[in-house]
Amino acid sequence: TFLLRDGRSTPHFYVPSIDAEDAAGLGAHPLSLTDFRTMGGEELALVEVPTPPDTPELRDRLRDAGIRTFEADVRFAMRFLMDRGIRGGIEIQGEWKPGKGVDRLYDDPEVTPSSWVPKLRMLSFDIETDPKAQRLLSIAIHGCGASEVLMFCPKGWEPAPEVRSYDSERGLLIGFCERVRELDPDILLGWNVVDFDLFVLDRISERVKAPVALGRDGSALRLRPQRGRFSNFEATISGRVVVDGIQLLRGAFIKMESYALDAVAKEVLGTGKVDITEENGQSSNGVDSKAKDIVRLFKTDRSKLAEYNLEDARLALEIVERFELLELAVERSRLTGLPIDRVASSIAAFDFLYLAELTRRKIAGPTVGQTGLSDEPISGGHVLEPKPGLYRNVLVFDFKSLYPSLIRTFHIDPLGYHRASEDSEPLMAPNAALFHREIRVLTGLLDELFPLREKAKADGDFTRSQAIKILMNSFFGVLGAPSCRFFEPRIANAITSFGRVVLKWAAEWMTNRGMNVLYGDTDSLFVGAGIDEPSEAHELGRQLATDADRELAQWVRARWGVESRLELELEGLYLRLFLPGLRGTRMGGEGARKRYVGLLDKPEGAELVFKGMEFVRRDWTELARRVQAELYEALFKDRREDVVATLSDVVSSLRRGELDKTLVYRKALRKDPSEYVTTTPPHVAAARKMSGPLPRLIEYVITTEGPEPVSEILHSLDYDHYIQKQIHPVAEPVLELLDLDFDEITGDKRQMSLF
Repeated sequence: TFLLRDGRSTPHFYVPSIDAEDAAGLGAHPLSLTDFRTMGGEELALVEVPTPPDTPELRDRLRDAGIRTFEADVRFAMRFLMDRGIRGGIEIQGEWKPGKGVDRLYDDPEVTPSSWVPKLRMLSFDIETDPKAQRLLSIAIHGCGASEVLMFCPKGWEPAPEVRSYDSERGLLIGFCERVRELDPDILLGWNVVDFDLFVLDRISERVKAPVALGRDGSALRLRPQRGRFSNFEATISGRVVVDGIQLLRGAFIKMESYALDAVAKEVLGTGKVDITEENGQSSNGVDSKAKDIVRLFKTDRSKLAEYNLEDARLALEIVERFELLELAVERSRLTGLPIDRVASSIAAFDFLYLAELTRRKIAGPTVGQTGLSDEPISGGHVLEPKPGLYRNVLVFDFKSLYPSLIRTFHIDPLGYHRASEDSEPLMAPNAALFHREIRVLTGLLDELFPLREKAKADGDFTRSQAIKILMNSFFGVLGAPSCRFFEPRIANAITSFGRVVLKWAAEWMTNRGMNVLYGDTDSLFVGAGIDEPSEAHELGRQLATDADRELAQWVRARWGVESRLELELEGLYLRLFLPGLRGTRMGGEGARKRYVGLLDKPEGAELVFKGMEFVRRDWTELARRVQAELYEALFKDRREDVVATLSDVVSSLRRGELDKTLVYRKALRKDPSEYVTTTPPHVAAARKMSGPLPRLIEYVITTEGPEPVSEILHSLDYDHYIQKQIHPVAEPVLELLDLDFDEITGDKRQMSLF
């Protein structure tokens, strides 16, 4: 471990040279001329500031005076790494001496990039508190060779034999910090660890007058608010990195029905949290309250509480290890230069890579928020109208990494956009945006990344391949995000406009070859093979992809004078594919976009695939998903009788109360329930009936008296609601294909009277 101190670098940013005198009058000094320019070619002057915290006030003062700034929001530490081309790994040459809490202390050494891959030590921890998270009861740690529980045990209480006991919360907090420093992990892991565990510890530390001294040098935890997608706070611990298991999952684009630890553990590991409810599963007031169960165990069964606490810490670590999420974060850090806890920030990653390259060219990027926002909307990919129906042997073609490939092919780039006027024959996108054919940065970055990914795939390095894929696919979204310093709708729309042109070309090419194009969306085409034998359909698909690639390259070269980087590949074959119509319309009418069910041909056996259907939506019940899967499996096997039997059996079982556990709805609260004034969605109505703190994800059922939270069901379940609102909608498309009647099958057909 090491600490590197450098006193040779000075915090700085830029202003236009023509504004230098006015900027100096507002306190921007020392100020000097430089050979840096803006992306548009303007000359810039360098503004130095004594320390990084001096920058925001000066930057805002200049902005208020109408003076533009450039890179005045780049963190000084990140600037240090950018300027030296360091992404994660670092090589240090120079004299050193032992440091406080670290092996080596360097002052003003020589530093260069390194491709070194670290093996990091990870310690998972979890805290238990009273229901209001005001008292600290216990802390479990797991990893770095330890698996133990530290617990508050008031004087006079008998301590649990298998835990480290402390007679005060202050002692417990200090003991935890000492134990962490003894184990000396590189990574501190938890589940919602920043916004709960560390936030609570920080708050308790103020009350007990003891710092959360987790730093390698004994320094205290620092929390600061941040505007992020997943977290309310950012945690800084000197010499260590804090990572959240939830953020690692989401940042890796691993979708879960629920990100609660118990739900993820059951889905991933096959086991969940320790059950600590009483035998009847309820407390005396009828509320199943995990927080109250924790307090009960703290008072009556501290050994059981220790088991529960430790299991939470263990589950978090095992989930992260199962998906190799830390290894993925390390690879993303090595690619982007970002710290491990920030690699999910695609805008920050783009910033680091693009600004580093601009610096090499002596160009400064704009300061975020000072480029002006355009009201031009960002257009999406092209969607071909689906042809509703049930089909056999449907080929699915996919443009490999379409948006990154379009950027490479057509030289789409922020710098090239700003320098287009310097090209005598700039390349024009279908949306009329112009790009310089030679001056560009982004295409070079992608030219570097594409072969790296191919090599990673060839080497069987899934982690590195996935890291590169995530990074490349983020570039379009970044360019279309107003919070990005390089945001320009015309650049983002140039990408999507080329995408629409290319997809239309591919569809027309297939049609001209006599193929039946059934559907297309952004980068994919669904084409009827017109062949009964699957092996022959596969062979046809591969040949079509090869021929289309060749002719597409010729067309692109002839029309735009560039070499195509586009590659159409056969992604798969659906043995059966169902394209539904719009809900409420009869078959043969308008098709539903982004929705289909297919039986995908695979070597290990056919796989049922749902896209955009109720099966993959969290706001539908497990009952609906189960029924939908069974119905389409029967449909694709041409078992009409199984469709009838499935519906009949499910409705009968539902009415007998045998499927109650499958009737739970789950929906996240986006704001406080009191803020819903014009309408009251069901999950909000259920939330208003809950006792205690509200979770972000509301689980509720529909009863004869309306929505009620799962934890506090007071009335009978409304089975008719589930039949009509969950089973009927997912069954209707299948029944229409088979000319069957839902009410007749379920026994709900009523004889209507004549008047």
